[in-house]
Amino acid sequence: MQKLLFSFLLLSIVTSLYAQEEEEEPIQNNKQFEFHSYGRIGVSSSVYEEKVGSRLNLSSQGAIGGRFEENDYIEMTVVANIDRLFEMEPEQPKIKFVLTTQSFSGDNTFIANNTVINFAEMYLDVSDTIFNVPLNLWVGSRYYRDRNIDMADYWTFNNLTGQGFGLTVGNTQLAFVSSLVLQDQPNNPYGDELYEDGRQKHILALQHRYHLNKYNTINFLGEYHFTGKDSLDDPVFIKDRVSDFGFVVGAMHLHQKGNFLNNASIRYGTRIANGPGDDGWSSRTFINFGNPNQTGQYIGAYGLNITENFVWDVNQKWGIMGYSVFRYAIGARNPVFVNDQRPNEKWDFTIGFRPQLYITDKLQMIFEYHYQIRDFEEYSNGIVGYNPGLGMMNKFTIAPVYVPSGERKLMARPHIRLVYTLAFYNDVVKQNGLSQYYEAGNAGDFGQYLGLKSEWWF
Repeated sequence: MQKLLFSFLLLSIVTSLYAQEEEEEPIQNNKQFEFHSYGRIGVSSSVYEEKVGSRLNLSSQGAIGGRFEENDYIEMTVVANIDRLFEMEPEQPKIKFVLTTQSFSGDNTFIANNTVINFAEMYLDVSDTIFNVPLNLWVGSRYYRDRNIDMADYWTFNNLTGQGFGLTVGNTQLAFVSSLVLQDQPNNPYGDELYEDGRQKHILALQHRYHLNKYNTINFLGEYHFTGKDSLDDPVFIKDRVSDFGFVVGAMHLHQKGNFLNNASIRYGTRIANGPGDDGWSSRTFINFGNPNQTGQYIGAYGLNITENFVWDVNQKWGIMGYSVFRYAIGARNPVFVNDQRPNEKWDFTIGFRPQLYITDKLQMIFEYHYQIRDFEEYSNGIVGYNPGLGMMNKFTIAPVYVPSGERKLMARPHIRLVYTLAFYNDVVKQNGLSQYYEAGNAGDFGQYLGLKSEWWF
């Protein structure tokens, strides 16, 4: 992996030098190669016994609710604009190859201690006109998604990140994505560990964007999920060589006027498309939730996901962003529990706000609040019906920020932040350790996080 990272960095440096040697146009206008990155890295402490800082959100089944305590993470992307490399004529197809590496800590500490590297994206993208119809085609593995709640690091509504292909014609998109869900959720019975043949899940997704006016847009979504026939090893179901399917329908409203941006979405999925399961960052429908029935199918399963998010740069003195997320999911009727800690029903509600004050161009102040409630019914073992009850969290953050670019905008980057976060839990969470803070080995009546972090994107 170290050799892989070195090769990637070497490629980035070489392409940058190549661009600088072009004589006819400056580097900022030369686009044969592009380099982009997103990352966050720093030092942190849980304050309790000087452990490495950990997230403070409620645990289990997708822990959302604020990202300031997230661990180190880096993405690096190289884009090769092949049409420009080959000096193709302007009327010929626009072709690009995209490669993105993803790096993080394998032991949830510092990235330098245990660096894990993989390819998050590797795809070819072509824009062309065929029979007088402009279209775009991509093939490979990519981040196939639209809107992100930045302050919760939660990709909403139509996250179909995976491997496959997609076609766009006008305002309509059609995509086919395949996934081995074990990569994202080890206890999911649709992964390749529990099934004999390691069957895949396939997703056919259709989206259409309708512009109401220059300020308002509606995005419609439909998905069909299906699998091949396969059998579970353990437990052994009463039916052999079974397949399954599911449907998703949804709509997202986007409003943008001046410095105010708002998007709201609702999505409903059935059977194996009732996700997200234990997948806090993405809301992907194919990370299905719950347990199958005796035939190994998800008859009666469904999930509901509702989100609201706004970003408002009010003026040159301050700005504010906020969000809310409601999620409900239930597995099959008459379930067979395939894992001791795999419940068959869940719901949670999370809300957060982040006002940001611009003291000077480069010195700014962030205040952040998150509230979350989560039902932990059947958390420990659905067979015996252990029910800890309703968990609750109130989380407060204060973060002085240095913004070297001097921009007075909520989404300006890079940032260097001094972060202090304090989280308060109810007795259900404290007594059962149902927070990422307690899962990391910390103790006490409340959670703390102290860190000096940097974050960037370009």
